[in-house]
Amino acid sequence: MLPFLLLLVFFLLKIGGRLVGFVWAPWLILLVFSDPVILGQTALISPDIVLVAFFLMTLEGLWAKRRWLILLGILGLCAISMRGMMTSAALFVWAVVLPFISKRSFRRLLTTGLPFLPGFVFSSWFLVWHFKTTGWIGYHQNSPWAGAFQLVSIPGFMRNIAVVAWRWVDFGRVGELIFLVLVLYSSKWRSFSDKKAAFLPLKAVFSLLICLLIFLLPSAFLHQNLSAHRYFLPAFLVTHFLVLVLITRIEVVEASKKWLLSGLVFLLATGNCWIYPVGISMDWDSTLAHKPYHGLRSEAISYLTENSIDFTDVGTEFPNINSGENLMLNGDERQFSKRNFEWNRYVMASNIYNDFSKQDIQRLQEGWSLIWQREKKGVWIRIYARK
Repeated sequence: MLPFLLLLVFFLLKIGGRLVGFVWAPWLILLVFSDPVILGQTALISPDIVLVAFFLMTLEGLWAKRRWLILLGILGLCAISMRGMMTSAALFVWAVVLPFISKRSFRRLLTTGLPFLPGFVFSSWFLVWHFKTTGWIGYHQNSPWAGAFQLVSIPGFMRNIAVVAWRWVDFGRVGELIFLVLVLYSSKWRSFSDKKAAFLPLKAVFSLLICLLIFLLPSAFLHQNLSAHRYFLPAFLVTHFLVLVLITRIEVVEASKKWLLSGLVFLLATGNCWIYPVGISMDWDSTLAHKPYHGLRSEAISYLTENSIDFTDVGTEFPNINSGENLMLNGDERQFSKRNFEWNRYVMASNIYNDFSKQDIQRLQEGWSLIWQREKKGVWIRIYARK
């Protein structure tokens, strides 16, 4: 992950300089790396960190008019995931289609659009090859994630809208949303300057955000469970851009701008401490709150090993239901069983495991014997034995 994290910092500085000047550019890094979704992913082996690195590379290429950066960025986006392909399509509409519609310049269409071509050709080839080879694209009926791709009914659609809205205020992001609402609806807050010729215009950032939302939101609204925080990372990044541009151009003294930015950075950072009660699912990989879990899990594994408890006798849930080799690269091929109260001899539960409902935890507390538990910074693991 380190090369992509370094790319992230490098392009944030470059883009920050273009948006607000290099004096204010470090604030963009603070905003982005205070974001729990970014921080949570940096602690993991995450394709979404690769995605945002190539996303920023493409943006820098477009704003700096460096076609080789656009080409590499789009190719990287299209190679990493289908969300990367969707992000590439949003960038194409924003950078190529919309300017062509407004200016009718075929030369601009070719010069800006051609660097997108290798990535789009690669995407098309890959999807066709994948479908011919496997007979499916995106998911298949036997996939453990097949249920997440099921289309929802109208009530489900309305529920998904509420869930996505929650994602946009969760983990401290509510501060940025309140600020944007104030800018939109308060004449005092709307008193800002957008006439600094040295910097990129506000409408360029706002239109980019709209294009990203158009491409990233429909799948979250229409499917059963495709609304994880990290799925919106490109849009979250551009929201940080928008907030920073607005704050630096508001007609107030610079000290007030710095206090406002400090408050937003602090609020975002506190999002890494937000832990919901059992029974409310949360995206643990989108916050550093998951960090204590890994040490606690190692302690639990040691307890099971010392007491000669066979892993196949222990029921558990995702993400623990995998081998140590796949989870930790530690060579341990032992694997737990899927949680089933009817035949498991032991159950390993944690508030990290969203598949344990409040009723499941209550059932364990009332009908099973607690033989081991540890808790650290709001994260807990418990091992229960059948009575």
